[in-house]
Amino acid sequence: MENTIAEFKKVFVHLIKEKILLFRYYGLRTSKNAKKKTVIAIFDGRRGGMGLTDRLKGIISLFAYSKATGRSFKCDFTYPFQLNTFFTSNTYDWEVSNGERSQSIFDTRVLILHGEPVTRLLSLKTKKQIHSYINRDYLDEINGCYNQTYKWGDLFNELFKLTPFLSDRLKYFLDEIGLPYIACQLRFMSLLGDFKEYDRIPLPKNEQKSLIKRCTEAILRLKETENKPVLVVSDSITFVTQMSDYDGIKVFPERTVHIDCVDEENKELYSKPFIDFLLLSKAEKVYNIVAGDMYPSDFPLYASKINDIPFERVIL
Repeated sequence: MENTIAEFKKVFVHLIKEKILLFRYYGLRTSKNAKKKTVIAIFDGRRGGMGLTDRLKGIISLFAYSKATGRSFKCDFTYPFQLNTFFTSNTYDWEVSNGERSQSIFDTRVLILHGEPVTRLLSLKTKKQIHSYINRDYLDEINGCYNQTYKWGDLFNELFKLTPFLSDRLKYFLDEIGLPYIACQLRFMSLLGDFKEYDRIPLPKNEQKSLIKRCTEAILRLKETENKPVLVVSDSITFVTQMSDYDGIKVFPERTVHIDCVDEENKELYSKPFIDFLLLSKAEKVYNIVAGDMYPSDFPLYASKINDIPFERVIL
């Protein structure tokens, strides 16, 4: 009962916010190039999008919905960077051309899907453009509703190919690692004091050292068990730098950011999450290591889905 009330409140709040967005940012004039029966994933800074993984979840979900319902799909990703700096269209053209995104209150249905059940999308009856702020994976529900068997990795690869900038950076890192390798991802957030993320508080120094020791030992155990080089990916440059002292451990100690918590015009800075994501996707197996108050991240899970490789979450 409590969950039902909480979900109702969330939907009600989103309905109000949708109307505010529509009447604040849209006008009366229609666009000749704005096609109806189009669904557009929107990331323009008017609503928080969470991290890279959450944004990709939303994009893939809406793409699956568009395919299942016979709608065209577009992605308007302009904040905090242009997505086409890193990914461009592969076999499906998702990029918005001039005038394709409606700016009219009469031609547009704004839909916020941030953590609520996908019912409102699946039951939507409209010929208007659907502009959705979405940051969750609804693929299973969409497959079930429309009797489809879409796979996350297939949809991802249908949409995206790397730009020359990102491709060149990725090749450099892959050459540095060498093949084959396994990969470990660790999400410390602000626990080690590397950066501020939302309201997270760093641990005291002695607890930081203890946490680093536990995670290091877990990675070294995996290295011995798998008998392969281990790529270590983390949001903590403190942890990554320390791991560089061990033989057989591959790290790239560059600054990592949460894209919902910074606002800088720096494509090299924003490329790091993309590089980490793609490096994880090319490993033979991906692990997510979690201890204490660390975050059990979906980042490595969804990276593993790109090429359908094994994933395991290790809880210490």
